[in-house]
Amino acid sequence: MNKTQATRPLDQIRKKLKRKEPVFGAAVSMLDASVSEMLGFAGFDFLWIDMEHTALTKAHVQEQLMAASSGGTASFVRVPWNDPVMVKPILDMGPDGVIFPMIRTAADARLAVSACEYPPHGIRGCGPRRAVRYGMDDFSTYMRDAGKSFWKILQIEHVDCVRNLDEIAAVAGVDCWMIGPSDLSGSVGLLGQGGAPEVQRLLDEIAEKAARHHVVLGAFTGDDPVALREWKQRGVRLFALGGDSGYLMSAARRSLEEARKAV
Repeated sequence: MNKTQATRPLDQIRKKLKRKEPVFGAAVSMLDASVSEMLGFAGFDFLWIDMEHTALTKAHVQEQLMAASSGGTASFVRVPWNDPVMVKPILDMGPDGVIFPMIRTAADARLAVSACEYPPHGIRGCGPRRAVRYGMDDFSTYMRDAGKSFWKILQIEHVDCVRNLDEIAAVAGVDCWMIGPSDLSGSVGLLGQGGAPEVQRLLDEIAEKAARHHVVLGAFTGDDPVALREWKQRGVRLFALGGDSGYLMSAARRSLEEARKAV
């Protein structure tokens, strides 16, 4: 078998982080896989392929992963829930990372990590296909090192999670925390009010604990320059700037408005 493999996009992200460079991503919600390929060609470092809030099926996800690879971009799949049954087939497709939504406790974090690791360290079932390039990669090597070949990303999007972050940080095998500011604000009764003092205090607490525990921190930040600088000051390293449907609507509306002004 051919055991050689080109440098993966995730390795490029690791190198950027080591050089203290920002890492930029975009969310994918549309079904057409050419969207992921285009966003890759546009230069994004990672794609947030979202199964939680979209119509994307497992078949769609595999197509998006293939397209992201063609575009040279890392692919992080947000699964619908922290459920090993949902995670298993996604892992076998070979993403660069899995995003686990609505983590609240250390037990939630341990379940997420366990779903990604083969026995005796975890409960992942054995059946990789695209993850081993359909047999081109050495199977035993993959089995041994699978947990290092992709990121396990926990979403911080509930006040309970913030309260339990010290215990969550003690769970081995987690690669990144990803802040979901909208649901985080909603968990304290302030949905959509990210600037509220209580929400800002939670963000400061997350940033402080991420720095203290040396955890890579990401967030769905949007692309407002002022907000981006604030996120950076909090120690965010991965910036999810926007999404495919938003980019399409923004460009379409701008084009239409300019045309109306012109004629």
